[in-house]
Order: sequence, then structure tokens, then C-alpha cells
Amino acid sequence: MQTNDVNEIKRRLKAVKDTRQITNAMYLLSAARMKKAMQSIDFNLLYLRRLRETIKDILCSTETSKLSNPFMEDNGRGTAAFIILTADKGLCGDYNSAVVDLAMREMAKYESPFVYSLGLMGDLILRRKGIIPSESWYGASQRPTLTLADTVADKVIDLYMTVDCHVVYIVYTEFINSSVQSPRCVRMLPLFRSDFVDISDGLIDEDPIIYEPSVEVVFDSFVDQYITGFIYDVLMQASACENIARMNAMRGANDKADEMTELLERNVNALRQQQITNDITEIAAAIEAGGV
Repeated sequence: MQTNDVNEIKRRLKAVKDTRQITNAMYLLSAARMKKAMQSIDFNLLYLRRLRETIKDILCSTETSKLSNPFMEDNGRGTAAFIILTADKGLCGDYNSAVVDLAMREMAKYESPFVYSLGLMGDLILRRKGIIPSESWYGASQRPTLTLADTVADKVIDLYMTVDCHVVYIVYTEFINSSVQSPRCVRMLPLFRSDFVDISDGLIDEDPIIYEPSVEVVFDSFVDQYITGFIYDVLMQASACENIARMNAMRGANDKADEMTELLERNVNALRQQQITNDITEIAAAIEAGGV
């Protein structure tokens, strides 16, 4: 009976070790993807900073004339639009559910909001909650691209320019550092002057910029680029956060596998020792009985 027990534990031990090899490989893969995403975040932040400086320069130069632009006016009509960014795969802890939960709380403030989903897992969770996204995109977390960011930006800008939508939000996981990530809901449109108060006057020491054919036309084109760049930055941040979440989940799985391996090995050794003790006891008893 003990031999069968030992064999069963050995099979479980092998299964645990095989599983740990898989989770460790996933950990290493996520670590490599996270580092690549972090590099892209740094590059894109330089572009966004310069773009925001230029937008602020336009706003400052038109402050007295009160630049009138639909991208800076909340007409209060229609409902809101939400872009919800999640992963295409699981095994990353509560990463997906935390984003969707935040989105659900924010969407509850509006009647029949438009929903755009980026990520298979978020799409599935939303549908289970009875929310059918207006449009869905998959693969964004695995391979964030500027083309996808531009496509999504065109969609939400077109929607915002209609009377059906007066505010656009994006819900994603913000990359703060390698240890801290936090779900956020950020307003993308409309833009307000207060959104740029944190930007330093990077162009103040340079020669005044002449905007042709007009400030309004240039501002419109810059808003398009800004929304595209902002979405792309969010895609990269979410990709980094997803891989960090998966790294943490796989690290936890590795630790549990190590604990289980140690426990099973102790059980195997204990059963072997017990079996040897029983064999010695039986031999000694047989010898003693023969001597009698």
C-alpha cells in the first residue's frame, strides 16, 4: 500500500515540477516584454511632452482672445464614451477585473454610454455583465501599435464631434513604477486649459512661433496628434502593467510550486523511511521467530 502511495506522490511531484517550468518560462517572457514596453514608454513620453508644450504655447498665445474650439468645449449634450483597455489573456491576477470594475463605476454615472473595448478579456467580462461594446479590438496588449492608436483616436474624435457624445474617457492601468500600477479613468476630451498647467513653458525661451494658416487649424491638427499619441502611450503603459501583473502572478505560482515540491519530497522521504523501518521490523521479527 505504501509503495502505491509513494508512486502517487511521485506522479504529483513530477506534475508540479512540469507546471513550474511553464510558469517560470511565462515569468521570463513577461519580464522581457515588460522591459521592451518600458523603453517605448520613455520614447513616447518625450514626444508627448513636446506636443503638450506646443499646445500650451497655443493656449497661452490665445488666452486673451479666448480660443474657441469644439475640442475645448463641453456642450453637455449626449452621453459619454469610454475606452476600456485590458489584456487579451488571463493569468495576470486581478489586472483585468480591476480595470473593468473601475470602468463600471464610472459608466454608472452616465445613461447609455458608448463603450469601446481594447482587449479580449475585458470584452468577455463586459459581455457577461450585459454590456455590448460598440466596437472591440484585440491584440493591443501584445503588440501596441501607432496604427491602432490612430484608428481608435479617429473613432472617438468622430464620435465626439457628433451631438451624441460630449466627453470621452479612457480606462487603463497606469504605469507608475515597476512596483506600483494603478487603474485610472482619464478624460481625453474635451481639453481644458487646466489640463496643461503642469507642463513647463518649454518654448518660452525660443522665438515666437508663427502658426499657419491659422492658430485654429494648427490646433485642430495638434489635437488629433495629441489624442493618437496619448492613446499610444496608454497602450504601452497598459502593456508594461499587464506583464508586471503576469510576472507577479507567475512568481507567486513558482513560490507555491516550490512549497508544494518541498512538501511532497518530505512526504516521499517519510514514506520511504517508514517502508524501510517496516521491512527491518518484519525481517527482525522473522529472524526472532526462526530462532525460537
